[in-house]
Order: sequence, then structure tokens, then C-alpha cells
Amino acid sequence: MYILTTLVIIALITLILFMLVRLSEIKKDKEKKKAMVAATIQPVAQAGVSTGNDTWHSIRERLLSNNDSDWKLAIIEADIYLDKILDNKGFHGDTTSDKLKQITPAILPSIVMAWEAHKVRNRIAHQGSSFVLTMPEARKVLSYFEMVFTDLGVI
Repeated sequence: MYILTTLVIIALITLILFMLVRLSEIKKDKEKKKAMVAATIQPVAQAGVSTGNDTWHSIRERLLSNNDSDWKLAIIEADIYLDKILDNKGFHGDTTSDKLKQITPAILPSIVMAWEAHKVRNRIAHQGSSFVLTMPEARKVLSYFEMVFTDLGVI
């Protein structure tokens, strides 16, 4: 009985030590990924582009209008601005979609929001005046752009 108890204790201690080593490895991997994301998403100002506060401010100003065409224009301008930022960050392609396809959530946590905002921009561009945009939807889309720009370090 004493031998069996000793073997169980040794097995448990070995298991605990293994788990502690593995947790340490996982923590180091997580820190490496954070460092890689931080290096990938550097502020645009460091990438040779002026800060976007003025650009973003003028885009947001369009939401104050009572005219849905101003809201649509704000979304189109935000998408153009996103395209320029991605280009300056080293994501190259013919279209914004081509650039977004290169980005994973590890690189840009708000990538899903970027796609959703870009899809609305495409609907505006392709449907023109027949596309109905409500104020709440315009605010939602611009809040998506705002999250993306924040993650990219532009605002």
C-alpha cells in the first residue's frame, strides 16, 4: 500500500510540474504574439503618414447633417482613408478588399468590423441613390471604422 501511495504522489507531482512548464510556455507564446501584433500595428504617424485626427474629424462631421447623402459620403471617405492606411501599413493590393484579405484577427482585432463597414461602402457605391441608409446604420458603420482606426493607431 505504501508503494502504491508513493507512486501516485510521484505521478501527481510529475503531472503538476508538467502543467507548470506548459503554462509557462503558453504565456511566453502569448507575449510573443502580443509583441508581433504591436510591431505590425504601429501608429500610422510612424509609418510616414500624418495623423488622421483631422481626416477622421471631417468624416465624423458629416454625421451632423440631416442629409443621407452626407452620411453615405462619410462612409465612402472613411473607406478611402482605410485603404490609404492599409497601403501605408504594407498591405498592398488593387482594392481595399485585396488588402483586407491579407489581415487576420491576430494582426487587426477589429478586422470583422472593417469588412462589415467595407461591405456597406460597396453597397453605397454599387446601388447609389437607391441604397437606403438610415442614421442609426450610418452611425454604426462609422463606429466600426472608428474601432478599426483606433486599432490601427490612427485616432
